[in-house]
Amino acid sequence: TSSKMGLMRERVREAMSTASPGHGIATRFLLAQRNSKDASAVDAAALAENATHGDLLFVDMPERFYLCAWKKVLWYRHALRHFPAAGFILIADPDAFIQLNHLSEDLRSVQRLIDRGAASAHVHYGLVLWKAFYNAVSEEPAVDFSGWLCDDSGALRLRRRFERCRDVLRNASATAPERPEWLLPGKGADSAYDAWAEATLQPLKGCKGLQRGTRRALERMEASSGPYPFTSGPLFGLSRPLAELLAAPGGPADEWRRRIERTQPLRMYFSRGFRIPFTLRSAACYPASFDATHGRWVWELARASGFALDVTLVNTPFMVQHHPWLSFRHGAFSNASLVLHELKNPSSPGWAFAAARGSGPFVPFERGCGPCGAPPAGASRGAQGMGWVTAERGREPNPVSRWRCCGAPDGGCGDWKPPNRRAGAQSAAPRRRGASRTGVKV
Repeated sequence: TSSKMGLMRERVREAMSTASPGHGIATRFLLAQRNSKDASAVDAAALAENATHGDLLFVDMPERFYLCAWKKVLWYRHALRHFPAAGFILIADPDAFIQLNHLSEDLRSVQRLIDRGAASAHVHYGLVLWKAFYNAVSEEPAVDFSGWLCDDSGALRLRRRFERCRDVLRNASATAPERPEWLLPGKGADSAYDAWAEATLQPLKGCKGLQRGTRRALERMEASSGPYPFTSGPLFGLSRPLAELLAAPGGPADEWRRRIERTQPLRMYFSRGFRIPFTLRSAACYPASFDATHGRWVWELARASGFALDVTLVNTPFMVQHHPWLSFRHGAFSNASLVLHELKNPSSPGWAFAAARGSGPFVPFERGCGPCGAPPAGASRGAQGMGWVTAERGREPNPVSRWRCCGAPDGGCGDWKPPNRRAGAQSAAPRRRGASRTGVKV
């Protein structure tokens, strides 16, 4: 509700007020200029709040459930215009504690990597994760979680599993006595398709129990690309040169909006007078993974250049700098930390805990950079190849291997390792809810 969001913004302001001067970060809270019920209305309480604090930015768009990702584009365009000295433009969730002094120091260290040529000028910054595929029909990233690692290993395993299941469905539909209209991708009748796909895949190990969205997407997977990276929603962003490319009129974000407004769910939404389809009413945003949509735009920028665009992925390590949930013990917020997420309640003890635990001098994460692909034969992971993109024998290399990646100097992610667990073990994924509302720029 509007009143709860006002309380959350007040909590964020209190947390940011503890930062010492000189961090060089300006913050704005992003709100749609028009609400979802009345295209001409502006929230009166928000206007009064802005009269007091002056830090709300009303972007020129209606509050629609499918425009969560689009709001970020409007923020980039505003920040590029109004903050000409900003080197980085970031986005954060409204339920996240951000240690501004630590963030400022970390971004300065990234700028030093750029200045000495270790990183390119086109930086994609944040907790690097991967999606197994992109559904080019519904314009949705894969809904299945690929793990908390900065390399593509988890996403690649999922993708190969999905490809095997897809081939089973294609063979089954090709040999059916009749090929009903609902078997064709993009033709709708998802309930009928789900029933047929579930019955077909049920006997097969690794295919039964797939999420409904994945079953629908198997026939529609984009075959021309492997897994692609994105940076996780609580806190992510771009260097100025990359933001300029992404936010340019006619760029991938504009194309994405034109495409998504032609998808079946949104055609139904428009034809019913902006009533959200029943199957999507539980989703705060569509597509749900707005951060993965943002990552896809960066990927499409690179593809448009024939992957000549020199993108650099800069990782903020899991449970070291970037904390997706509150932990009071293992992987707890510290003076090495930047962001703590999932503080849904303004009275959560996590706000005070993070402020106290992160109140000291910043403990920097020393990064090493190299090509994202595998190192040459006989060489260790690191400056010659970080190994974040898997090289598969007999397959075309993922073009992301041409990008640069910055993580631990030994080629790792730099993530916190749980005690008494094997290296690389995965933690349970937190449930993602809500849309990003806080814009942060440096």
